[in-house]
Amino acid sequence: MFTLHHGLWIYFLTRRHAQVWQFVAGSMLPDYVYFLMVGLMLIRGQLNFSELISLSPQIMMFFLPMYPWVVKIDIIGHSVVIWGAVFILTLLPGVNRLQAFVVGWGTHLLFDALTHGAYANPFLYPLSLYAVHSPVSFWEPAYFAREFNIVNNALMVLMALYILYEWLGKKYRK
Repeated sequence: MFTLHHGLWIYFLTRRHAQVWQFVAGSMLPDYVYFLMVGLMLIRGQLNFSELISLSPQIMMFFLPMYPWVVKIDIIGHSVVIWGAVFILTLLPGVNRLQAFVVGWGTHLLFDALTHGAYANPFLYPLSLYAVHSPVSFWEPAYFAREFNIVNNALMVLMALYILYEWLGKKYRK
């Protein structure tokens, strides 16, 4: 899924929780490095602001060889091993206030495991580069991207409408 899709899904699922924004921020964590990369590409003139709207995963893959550190950070951020170690740390007093953020991060890993076909993440990094390839992908046509996006986008529209319905209901009840 796209980064903002992770955020919307987790917002919808945790919107009544006191730490909703920690869940949302954590759910997008592994992809923040791409925002940094796009910022650098804009600064270096490799990309124009007018091209941002058409920026797709295919185009991002084209630029990745110029930014090998992005690949490394991406792999670290998508590692269940790294995530698990950080989650265990959040069980300690003083660090436990970050637990919602780390749980949000974990949902990103789960959703990516279900929606990354040929370009699956090596989830056992640094222990292994093994990856499980989902039969569905959010952007690869050979892995039902069109069908997935129809369903995902329809569900996100329904979620947004429901959130709006709830918000309007609260506003007019007051």
